Amino acid sequence: MAKKEKPQKPSNLEKLIQKEGITEKEFKDILKSRKADLGKKENLYLTGRKIRYGYFSDAHIGHKSFREDLWDLMTKTFRRDNVDFIVDVGDHLEGMSGRPGHVYELTHIGFNQQINYAADLFNQLPAPTYGIDGNHDQWFFTKNNAGIIVGKELENRVKKYNHLGQDEADIMLNPKTKLKLFHANDGSAYAISYKLQKLIESFTGGDKPNIVHSGHYHKALYMFNRNVHGFESGTLCGQSKWMRGKKIPAHMGFGIVDVYLDKNGVNHLEHKFIPAYEKK
Repeated sequence: MAKKEKPQKPSNLEKLIQKEGITEKEFKDILKSRKADLGKKENLYLTGRKIRYGYFSDAHIGHKSFREDLWDLMTKTFRRDNVDFIVDVGDHLEGMSGRPGHVYELTHIGFNQQINYAADLFNQLPAPTYGIDGNHDQWFFTKNNAGIIVGKELENRVKKYNHLGQDEADIMLNPKTKLKLFHANDGSAYAISYKLQKLIESFTGGDKPNIVHSGHYHKALYMFNRNVHGFESGTLCGQSKWMRGKKIPAHMGFGIVDVYLDKNGVNHLEHKFIPAYEKK
């Protein structure tokens, strides 16, 4: 006679689903939404031999050290230089970390104040803008399981803004030219070039981007490695108290890149970085 199988105990995930009363359809929708937001590919397929785009990263809107004067200079410069599009490499908002004392570093407290302020600023940008959420933006997603995706909220409020995902995404300038946006979530290195070098070295040979813009470290740098044009994308926020305590400098500024294309992809590019300095 066959032995009766003992009923399996529900897993922790099953217990959580039961506790929260989530239906199977709702769970599938959550997984689908989360997967879709991890990063997608945007096909711009721009025509012409030359493409000009502007870039910035780590605005940290809502922090006392965010430089609205630098934002104004950036929007005027992008308009004057007639960029085709703009990329934003994340940390649009300062967020709410819950770290003791962090709230006293803010000019705008809470999601509503920060997103309203950011939407007003982003609506000033003169060209279509493509961006990803960084770790500060994702505090509104993960803290207390709030699930707020900052980039999607910006997309809803800003006509020219396009949210491409959290952490990383790809933009195809043409069928053979990939521009990657990448926002890390680790600490700075002693050598400014180290993190960008390791990022480029981590790319699989057949899937490397032609251009990569990295955010998070608040550094400005260009390097050419493994046939990849790599950028640390600077910041629009001055050195915070936390960064000062960690002896981490902030390279404030933004940039413009001219990409010259041929039948094989990127022939060459020209780059200028517009720096800013601490206000006296």
